Amino acid sequence: MCVINSTDNYQGEESKIVIASLTRSNPDNSIGFMSSPERLNVLLSRARDGLVLIGNSHTFLNSKKAGWLWQKFFSMLGKSQYVYDGFPIKCEKHPSKTATLTQSGEFDYQSPDGGCTEPW
Repeated sequence: MCVINSTDNYQGEESKIVIASLTRSNPDNSIGFMSSPERLNVLLSRARDGLVLIGNSHTFLNSKKAGWLWQKFFSMLGKSQYVYDGFPIKCEKHPSKTATLTQSGEFDYQSPDGGCTEPW
């Protein structure tokens, strides 16, 4: 089952996997309500098995109100090598075959039928 919710409406609930869109991207580096440490805590504590964050890290890292908070968080992720400049994929049949997708059209080319370009 797939549930779409906002961070505020998700308090007290959890899911196996959470995919969060950090949609803020602007020249003022304004992140709105995500400048609250409590909201970051809610975001991070809802996933049991996996959390995927998609967004413009530059905006969050340079936020005037909470840049310090997001810098600390992204630093921790970076040290553990959990930050990518795209969407990482790997072939289930050939686990050593990996790629990082940066453009929307790359999935069909890099991972046809959910695999890779190597012969099965």
